[in-house]
Amino acid sequence: MALITLAYRRADAAALPEGSGFLVPPVDGHTIKASTFASRKWGWIADEDPDLVVLRASVGRYGDTEVLGRDDAGLVAVSRHDLAEATGLTAEPVATRVTRWRDGLPQYPVGHHARVARVREHVAKLPGLAVCGAAYDGVGIPASIASAYAAVDQLRGDLGGVEELTAHPVQSLHGGAGE
Repeated sequence: MALITLAYRRADAAALPEGSGFLVPPVDGHTIKASTFASRKWGWIADEDPDLVVLRASVGRYGDTEVLGRDDAGLVAVSRHDLAEATGLTAEPVATRVTRWRDGLPQYPVGHHARVARVREHVAKLPGLAVCGAAYDGVGIPASIASAYAAVDQLRGDLGGVEELTAHPVQSLHGGAGE
């Protein structure tokens, strides 16, 4: 997976659609799988430089390693192309950055939830220790937050959050949990 961050002059990006970004389904035929209008989604980014608009594009679906073999300039170019088709934004960015995470999205095998339950059962015997995160409870921010809250609750002696995650795993748009 790679994130392509692009900064534009605010005046050049005035025609961006409303919202904080969009997802691109695989059947759409585009390389980017999502775009986040970071300056809109997180106010602190807009506050850093009010004259700039920062966008992020995400590439690299599971099993699609070819796109990640492109050089940074190639990833910027394909992201700009897909963004232009989706939003009409054709301006030249004032800055770009490519950040790569090879194998950054866990792919859970069949039986993952049962395995995690066994890990938690053993870890629970060790005072002051709990496990959480994408490796255990699902890809994405909502799953990671739910996992972290459950771990904190567990450390406080409340197993309700862990039991809820075990019974009803957080579903992700990035793939299931292998069950």
